[in-house]
Amino acid sequence: MAERSAAANGRAFDLPGRPDAALFLHGLTGSPFEVRYLAERLHQGGEIRCVGPEMPGHESPEALARVPWREWVEGARRELLALDGSRRTLLVGCSMGALVACALARDHAERVDGLVLLAPALELAFMGRLAGWLARHTPLARVMPLAHKRSGSDVADEEMRAANPCLDAVPLASVVELEDLAQHVDGLLPEVRAPALVVAGGRDHTVTFAGARRMAERLGGGGRLLVLPKSQHLVGIDVERDRCAEEVRSFLDALPAGRARTSAR
Repeated sequence: MAERSAAANGRAFDLPGRPDAALFLHGLTGSPFEVRYLAERLHQGGEIRCVGPEMPGHESPEALARVPWREWVEGARRELLALDGSRRTLLVGCSMGALVACALARDHAERVDGLVLLAPALELAFMGRLAGWLARHTPLARVMPLAHKRSGSDVADEEMRAANPCLDAVPLASVVELEDLAQHVDGLLPEVRAPALVVAGGRDHTVTFAGARRMAERLGGGGRLLVLPKSQHLVGIDVERDRCAEEVRSFLDALPAGRARTSAR
């Protein structure tokens, strides 16, 4: 079983604030560390409650391999519903978390005022797609259920990569679940009405830029695509994380209060 870092930044967080709230959802085999830096930047001033749960199954690769994608969505749904009463609610998702955020925004349009979609996993890069194909069509997932990471997470910033307490292996079964979730979300995108900021890393080795662009183009509420040219996959903690935080802050500041709740009545 993989060892997890005991560092506080790798754990779930709940930074108190009001009147707004933001729910931060990390990616596959990741932890709240991936989104904590951005949450802390948004939390400055105390006007935004920032909540970052650990997604279901992420205590170990073995546990994650047993979790279907619907459990990721349901776990995040419970966290969203617990934010009831906020003036504005923002969903921030990284990679897999971005897909989950889109699903929630479609299902709960009355609760979601804006979306920040960091390196969305709508289309995996070649090695991810190959792993998914092999897991679906060969006995590989039974013979070798875990693919161990050789160089850590997809981050250009060496200090952040070293500090990132991600799982040290990827369950091939979870790659299949991630692709199934992506297919499900792709069909929902025109029904997602909340305004969105889609952020892509120019040097991402995990997901494709084409997937981020497709997401921005298909979102029913409109999506602005921001490219951070020096960043790899985890744009929220990579070398351009401060610019990412500034862009997200500007996006949030431009959202009207209660947009989704007003339009739903």
